[in-house]
Amino acid sequence: MDFRHAKSTDLTALNALELALFDGDRISPRQMKRFLQSPHAILFVADSGEQLAGYALLLFHQGTQLSRLYSIAVTPDFRGRGIAQKLLEQCERAALDQGSTTLRLEVREDNTAAINLYEKLGYQTFKLLIHYYDDLCDGRRLQKRLTPTEPKVMLNMPLYVQTTPFTCGAACLLMSFGCLNPEYEPSRTEELQLWREATTIFMAAGHGGCSGHGLALAASRRGYHVELWSQSRGIPFIDSVRDENKKAVIEIVHQDFCHQLEHSDTHMIDAPPTQAQFEQWIRQGACVLLLISTYRFDGKKEPHWIILSGMSEKFFFFHDPHSETENDVMASGYVPVGKAALQQIIGFGKQKQIACVVIQNK
Repeated sequence: MDFRHAKSTDLTALNALELALFDGDRISPRQMKRFLQSPHAILFVADSGEQLAGYALLLFHQGTQLSRLYSIAVTPDFRGRGIAQKLLEQCERAALDQGSTTLRLEVREDNTAAINLYEKLGYQTFKLLIHYYDDLCDGRRLQKRLTPTEPKVMLNMPLYVQTTPFTCGAACLLMSFGCLNPEYEPSRTEELQLWREATTIFMAAGHGGCSGHGLALAASRRGYHVELWSQSRGIPFIDSVRDENKKAVIEIVHQDFCHQLEHSDTHMIDAPPTQAQFEQWIRQGACVLLLISTYRFDGKKEPHWIILSGMSEKFFFFHDPHSETENDVMASGYVPVGKAALQQIIGFGKQKQIACVVIQNK
């Protein structure tokens, strides 16, 4: 069996497969031709030499870390030979090659064999789809985080999960201290202490988060070599509140941070870091804290701090101090993100505030 990219000469056979295997929700001949020609789609076929035994259609979402398995099918005469699994594995490799780190798919609730295969390969249901198909059958949406297999440079980074909704920056500092000093023991007491030192006091939802200036100052006080790469036309997070009194407090705190940093040995650079600099810092074993927008992850447009924990040829890896449940904690470590995608998620707010704190031993 030859597993290969579909060619334009396969179009007639693909349309025949679609007509024979699906009663509803079919890909029309016009759509199939468009998918064959689209730069945002890849069609794989299983070719027996005499006929097409099956196909899989993969779609890429621009500006996200997501790819979607849009359709997969195997003819009845060739089922039970592992063809669907091999087609799916081809799609996973192609998604990684495109910089995607998550593959999603939908499946009918009554397709038990397919659900069993997906779960066997590590896919997890994250949404039930009521009356999703043309015949009103329910469906499931499943997803799997894809793990790059290429050679990696990984930091010995401990994973510390923030214990409050607003201490992601402090938690990243704790992880950096543990990475640079293996004997360091993080604690919730120090997590809250670091937040008190670095917080902007207010934000739109409750307590303020940590600014890059505050985190740099807290790390500098503890004897580390610190660089603050910051590019912003305004005061961090001030646009997230409407109350003028809160705005005044945020401004006072920010100006105080700036004044203290001027009298510290922190190196301040008014420019965004480049991909090459991220790579160099990781090779040097430096800890790189980044302010990102969570929009590309959860659609909420909230500021959040992460810390880089490794890299490969196509991906950076990061530790995310946020975890929804205890069962999700391990998934927060060494999270892959495409190198080009990282440049898209750093920065927050209308001002595109870029804040990067680089911490090393002196």
